[in-house]
Formats: sequence, structure tokens, C-alpha cells
Amino acid sequence: MPLPDKNQIEAKAHLLPILRAAMRALEAEDYVQAENLLDSILQQDADFADALHLKGYAALRRGDLAKARQLVERAIEIDFHFENYHLTLGHIRLAEGDRQGARDSFGAAIVLNAALPDPYIGLAHIFMADGALDAAIGALGTARQKHPKHPEVNYLLGFVLMAQGKAKDAMIFFGRALQSAPNDTRYRLGFARSLHGLRLKKPDPALLATTLPLLGTPGVEPRDLASIIESAIQLDPTFTILAPIDAMPAANVAKVLAAPQCPDPASSDAFAEWLAHGLVMHPAIARRLMALRRGLLHLAVHDPAVLDRYSRLLGLIAIRNFQAEYIDQSRADERALLQQLDTRLAEADPASAAPLFAVYATYHPLYRRPDHARLAAAAWPAAFADLHRIQLLEPLQEKTIAAAMPALTPVDDATSRSVQDMYEESPFPRWHQPILNSPLTVPVRLRSALPLQTIPAGSITNPQVLIAGCGTGLHAILAASSYYDARVLAIDLSRASLAYGKRKADELGITNVEFAQADILKIGSIDRRFDVIESFGVLHHLRDPAAGLAQLVTLLKPDGYMMLGLYSEVGRRDVVAARELIARHGYSDNPEDVRRFRNDLPRLAPDLAARLARSSAFHTLSDLRDLVFHRQEHRYTPQQLRSLISGAGLEFLGFEFSTPKPLAQYQARFPDDPTATDLDNWALVEAENPDLFANCYRFWVRRRA
Repeated sequence: MPLPDKNQIEAKAHLLPILRAAMRALEAEDYVQAENLLDSILQQDADFADALHLKGYAALRRGDLAKARQLVERAIEIDFHFENYHLTLGHIRLAEGDRQGARDSFGAAIVLNAALPDPYIGLAHIFMADGALDAAIGALGTARQKHPKHPEVNYLLGFVLMAQGKAKDAMIFFGRALQSAPNDTRYRLGFARSLHGLRLKKPDPALLATTLPLLGTPGVEPRDLASIIESAIQLDPTFTILAPIDAMPAANVAKVLAAPQCPDPASSDAFAEWLAHGLVMHPAIARRLMALRRGLLHLAVHDPAVLDRYSRLLGLIAIRNFQAEYIDQSRADERALLQQLDTRLAEADPASAAPLFAVYATYHPLYRRPDHARLAAAAWPAAFADLHRIQLLEPLQEKTIAAAMPALTPVDDATSRSVQDMYEESPFPRWHQPILNSPLTVPVRLRSALPLQTIPAGSITNPQVLIAGCGTGLHAILAASSYYDARVLAIDLSRASLAYGKRKADELGITNVEFAQADILKIGSIDRRFDVIESFGVLHHLRDPAAGLAQLVTLLKPDGYMMLGLYSEVGRRDVVAARELIARHGYSDNPEDVRRFRNDLPRLAPDLAARLARSSAFHTLSDLRDLVFHRQEHRYTPQQLRSLISGAGLEFLGFEFSTPKPLAQYQARFPDDPTATDLDNWALVEAENPDLFANCYRFWVRRRA
């Protein structure tokens, strides 16, 4: 936010250092410090327009919209001709839901300084909220003519083009934004999403050099990069030259690996980075990994000296298989070799036998070995430091955390205990890097999620947030960074899942989340009330979802909001078909049967297998178990959602989508429903777009007064 021309404040030059300090505090999101500094200026000069404006901006960021408007309008009265004042007023009006007023303010800013990109960005946000995507592109195009390298302009152009289904065009603009600001999480995420499904037909080193650094960075989903990276791997000569080993028995694979001219697969950057941070989805790459694993196992038993050449490969396969929870089946000859290796490892020292332990870790996790304490305490070679951390230190730390996890309610419902047992064995989901958002106030967060609703400004400060069914903590950590000055309580049935979340929160320095064990069916007994409750993908696993929702409603303050995620009957049609196959053929939900079902599915139902394999959930054991083997599942239609919501005394506010496209299409089809809350209409939309809610219905409700 630039300072005015020095000539305008010559008489106030002694206040300039304080003003600059306040601006630095605002940039650091330290609004209390900023307002204290600005108050010290206004005590000396009550009509210092820049101080009034900046204090109004701080109030906007804190969510005090009434105060923000008062301060910024006063600044405009004093100095109408400074475009930034109008720009801030436009954002205040937009946050208040006054789109026409915001449009007027952004227009005034353009009149005062047509070269400024920010008011065009503001107009684009209004057009996107209105579903007018072409108009948004027009506003952003005007800004880009003046500022072709402006990262936010390029990012928003990519965002709108993605909403129009133009991923290749979006990729260009996301790439430009990322080039200008390579550390911006949103730009990385946008670029990654634009690559979803893109396969290389020939090597493209430049695109791969931009893509690989995205792996392992906050918010980037490996599934978005799977097609491009896995196609790059299959084009790599290091990969293609080893194709014959896929069908070989262990002894023959070992001979190939022992040959001096055999290339190290880990020398391929794409292959190595994908094993370290990605999610193997292509069957050809999965077959190669299984072949390499059995060959390395044979070497471990019969010629272990060769393994020294493959230290990096061993560590990477062991880490990948651990993260996928050993989803790949092993053969009978491998199991016999593994028994021999296990015997050899009983007294072995990791300092000298780390490659042998790494081979074992490609089949079973080290922390579940009887001698895990000895292995955790040992000194491991640097080449296997990540394996030591991931397979020993972190899981054992989680066991300690789980043992000390507080319990808010008993877990004695039979269905709850069954579900709890499932997640104790398979904590879900395993995740690595979250998106840490810039915090928003509750009304601003709601307006972002529900652009067609009028959300009152309210006066919620220090919001109390409940994440009901937090799993392994990703949702809770996201909420902790999404709500300004919030305190978050995250509950779940599974201590193992909670421990994973607590460890990750501690690693990330997230201090405003409290984790505790509780059953939603009993949670109404706690003596706490919440401004916001979020429960995504949880209630449909309860014995009685309506009873669980009733418990949550008792904890919601009268002016509180709730976000729910529930399975769609239409969206889960492939899952229903898979569950019918599982029941018909008698598969249980133990890990070995989950692997066996996955292996058998292409033979039992090839088309269904192909569709399910496109989901990332098909490629890790806990995800697949959660997807098709869950012990308790309810599904809904839009009309059934209405009954559930009204029965709980709640008001439906609308569905939340990650792009503006679904709401824009709805508005075009049903212009007489400006808030997009008619669930009968949504039933028609879903019937025509059966994958619209394939993940879940994600929607917001409000407690009726």
C-alpha cells in the first residue's frame, strides 16, 4: 500500500516514520500493533487521512466492517483524490455484500488512476461472484494490458479460465504468476491444478523442471501432477530399458540389477521425486516398483553387497510403500525370502546393515518390528536418515502422543467403536503439506464460500471453532489458519489419527488447535459452545447421522454457522457397485483382503476398476479401505439433505464449490433462485451432472433463531 506523494504530507513529515512502522505491522498481519501506532498519529492529527485509511484497512482485515467503513469514508472526505482510499472502500463494501457499492468504489479508483491494476482485480471478483466469467476476463484483460507481469492478474485469469474448462489456457497464466512469485501457495496450487490429466507425448524438460519443484510443497495434491510426471517417467530411457524385469521372478530381476551396466532407476529425477513425494497411480510404474522390490529382496538374501549401489532407490521405495501402506500384493516366493531376511536382521546393526533393513521396510513398516525401540535409538547412515525418521521416529512419537490424548466423552456406541477400530488400524488420510491460509473473519470466510448469500457483518471476535471428526488433523490445521484469531477444538474417535494430527500441528508451529478424543453422538455433553462447526465426511459414518447432527446443534451458538460434508447417492454410484462386489465375493476389510480385492477388481469388473483407479483413493490402503470398505455408510439425495437439515432446525445457506463454474451454470439455468438454495433444482442439476458431488456434498447451514 503506497504512501502519498511527499509534497502532500510535508507538514506531517515527523509522523512519516510512525506511518511506515504501521504499514510494516500491517504487512506482518500484526493488526494490534498497527492500530496502536496509527492511534498515536491520530492523537496528534485527527484528520491525517492516511492514518485513518490504514486504520480502516486494519479494521477490514479484522472483520470490523462498520468501523472500517467509518474510517475510510472519513479519509475520503478529507482527500477524495487518493485512489487507494476508494479501493479499500470497495473491498469493505464487497465484504458487506454490497456489490453495487463496491463496483462504484472500484470505478472511482479507476477514474482517479486508470493504470492501477487493483480496482480491475476487485471488479473481477464481483463478476466472478455474479457468475459473469467473461466480464471477469474482460476486467483482468484490461489490467493485464497495463501490467502484463502482475502475478495476481495472471493468477485470476488462470482461475477464471479453469472455471470455464480451459485448462491449457489457464496453465499459461498460472505459469506466469508462478514465475513472478514462485513461493506463493495459491499460484503453485493453481498451476498444479491446471496440469491435472495432462500427459506428455514426448519429453518436455522445461515443463518438467517447473513441475517437479511443486512436489512436497504446501497444498499441492500429487494426483494433480500424476499424469504429467508419470508420463515423463515412462518416456525416460532409464525406465524403458528396464521394462523386461516386470514379468521376471525375483532371482532374474536380481541378476539384472547386479549387472554392472544396469542403470539406477533413482538416477531419474522424475522417478525419484515421485517416489519421495507423489502417489504412484499408473499400473506400469506400480509393476516396475513391485519387480524392483522383489529383485532387491533376492539380493538382500543372496548378494547383499550389490545393495550399496542402490541406497537411494531402497530408501525411496521403502518410503513410498510406507506412505501407500503397502498397497501392492507380494508373491509367495517373496514371503519366503522375507522370512530369511527377517531372521538375519534380528541382531543386525543399522549402522552396517541399513540397506537390509531398508529392503525389509519395502514390505513392512519398521516401527511394527518387535525390535523397533533398538532400531529407533540406533545411528543410521545419512543415506537412510529419511527412512529412519519416517518409519521409526515419527510413528513412535505418535504412539506416545496417542497415549496421552485427552478424552472428552466415552466411546461406547457399538458402531462408533467399530469405526474407531478401523481408523486406529488405518489412520486416514495420510498427508504431508497443508495449505496454510491467510486468516479471515467468520463473515468474510462465509462470503467467500457463499458468494450468492447475504451474510451479516456480525461481531464475532476470537471465534470458537469445532472440527467434528478431524481424522488425521488436516482439516483442523486448515481451519486454524483460515479463521482470524480463532481457537479450534478438533475431535475424533481414533487416537492414532489424532496423534498424527497433533504431531503435524506441532511440526508446523500451529498453536491454536486442541486435539481430543470424543464421539459425536456424545459430544453435546461438553460445556462449550462454538461460533463455527465444521464436519466434513463424518456424519454419514455414524449409526444415526440425524442424532449426531442434533448433538452438534446443541453446541452451536444461536448466530453460529455449520459446514457439513455428506455422501451423495448419485456421486457414490461406483462405490456402491464396488461394495456390492465386496459383499458378493466375501472380502473382509482386513488389509490383506483390501489388497486382494484391488488386485482382483480388474478381472471382476474391468470398467469399474478403470473408473476407480482414476481416484487417488485407489492407490493407498487406508484411502481404499475408507472408500469402499467402510463399516458404516449413509448416502443422501438433495431432498434427503433438506429433511435432515430442517429436522435439525437449521437453515440451508448453499453449497460451497472450489470454482465459480457450478454456481454460474446454476444461475443461468435458474435465474429465479438468486441464492441457489432450492434443493429440488440441485437434484435436477446433479441428475444431469452425476459427478458434480462425487466427493461429497459440501454445504453451509445456519442455526435458526
